Amino acid sequence: MDGSTGAQADGHDIGDRRNLLNVATQETRFEIIQNIVGHPEQLPSLKELDYFIPDTRKSTIRNHLDKLEDAGIVTPVKLPEEERSRDLPRVFYGLTRNGRDVLEEAGLLRAERSLQETTVQTKLTDEVVQYMNAPRPDWDPARPLEADQDK
Repeated sequence: MDGSTGAQADGHDIGDRRNLLNVATQETRFEIIQNIVGHPEQLPSLKELDYFIPDTRKSTIRNHLDKLEDAGIVTPVKLPEEERSRDLPRVFYGLTRNGRDVLEEAGLLRAERSLQETTVQTKLTDEVVQYMNAPRPDWDPARPLEADQDK
């Protein structure tokens, strides 16, 4: 026995799970998560998040990404050096495996396909289209939109 008194639910300590959900469901952070999940590759860049969350300053988005990262919900995913291009993003943001698991267990990812489809149908500026079409690193916890279309 490890001395902890927290009950386990699906492999997660209930207190830890509650803390993660408190961090994730704060309004701005949850909007960021929805935009990560709604991205066709589930790996948006900061520029894309800034475009899809127009009422929030980029610096505020960055601060909330830091809090989500500190909580282990989101992580920056860097494009390998050899795949980088000067005018395209190099860092993308994706859910961690643990973040995805906790959000799924809480029923907070049920709309992910609808969010992705909405993102694809959104009118974008040329610059955002360029960023959306930029190469992305492979990221296992992500569930790209194309993966479901093959079924």
